[in-house]
Amino acid sequence: MGKRELMRDRLKTLSDEAYKEFNDRILNAPSMPTLGIRIPKLRELAKEAAKEPEGGWLDEMLRDHGSCVYQEEHMLFGMVSGYRKASREEHAAMLDIWVPGVLSWADCDCSTSTYKWMEKDPEFWFSYLEKWLNSSREFELRFGVIALMDHFLNDRYIDEVLRRYADIRSEDYYVRMGIAWGVATAYVKYPEKVLGLLKEKKLDIWTHNKAIQKCRESRRVSAQDKEMLNALKRKQEEEHGNTRI
Repeated sequence: MGKRELMRDRLKTLSDEAYKEFNDRILNAPSMPTLGIRIPKLRELAKEAAKEPEGGWLDEMLRDHGSCVYQEEHMLFGMVSGYRKASREEHAAMLDIWVPGVLSWADCDCSTSTYKWMEKDPEFWFSYLEKWLNSSREFELRFGVIALMDHFLNDRYIDEVLRRYADIRSEDYYVRMGIAWGVATAYVKYPEKVLGLLKEKKLDIWTHNKAIQKCRESRRVSAQDKEMLNALKRKQEEEHGNTRI
């Protein structure tokens, strides 16, 4: 039995039926079955697998082009790629295999948050993300959007990140939700820049409204700012009609 099969058996032992039922409802990703494994347990296993020597589970996954049976298996692949010590070229090769197989927001987001090495070589990785930001596939594009949010909301890249968000035109729900989340997250650190984006109406109305909603749900945004943003939302709706979010 190969390392992939052994790992799959180990993943099955971490399955939680009650959590699986809940998780399946919020994932809404029926194209790949799930086991129902809580994220902290999956991260713990990923950190362990990332330390395996050459020829371990990750190398078998890469050899087999990321072929998976369960969604948590693919998520583990993404997390191990993040925790594994490797060159930027090796990490890029891992992502080239992992990203096209992403089928849910959780698979995308939980793995992307581990790619801290992007922050150590930002010029390389910002350029690398361009191909995913130009993708027409929902979760490839969401990966690019979330990677910008997780690793590039800083003084050097904030203007470019907001420009890229504004340039994206997609009808895909998880792409637009990702942009709204990214804009709301950026607002906490760069309120004036994000306010400029919103006042200039550079986002489509749905994403614009959803970004404001997420700002208003944040505990890190003041009550005064929330009221100001809500007034901006009402003004936008008056100009464009009462667009539901």
